[in-house]
Amino acid sequence: ISGTSQTSKLTITPSTKDVIATENHEISCVLTDIPSQISGVLWTPAVDTANEYTLEDGTISGTSQTSKLTISAAKLVSLKSTSATQTFTCKITVGTSNTEVTATQTITIYNPSAAITPSTENVYAVENHEISCVLTDIPSQISGVLWAPATDITNEYTLEDGTISGTSQ
Repeated sequence: ISGTSQTSKLTITPSTKDVIATENHEISCVLTDIPSQISGVLWTPAVDTANEYTLEDGTISGTSQTSKLTISAAKLVSLKSTSATQTFTCKITVGTSNTEVTATQTITIYNPSAAITPSTENVYAVENHEISCVLTDIPSQISGVLWAPATDITNEYTLEDGTISGTSQ
């Protein structure tokens, strides 16, 4: 962008993020020390595509502007099939020497699921029965796992969250 200062800076916080593929993910790129509105902020590898990527330049306020990239949940699932780790970069070109200024965010995509095996079982009413649910492709320990219709009631139900191992719990 001609007339833009060589000290212009782009920032994405955080630079790495765990993302759940069941919801859209938004990345904000803050452009600072810019003298005027910047149009056409580039996001790679994203291109404005319906139901995949939404790119917004944002509006200048003082000498800063926030550009946003929204990645749809469906696109996150598609990206994960290629690689769970993806890097997105916002970029502007500044000054008369056309210096590129960039910022990146690397995301790790998780697509959690739960499984109870077997899904049906005959049990005897005279014995305690244990049901296990395995949560897979999760980024961290999950607390407060819900079991419907059971609630933690003494002498009726005992609920335990379990412990994460790798990306399963």
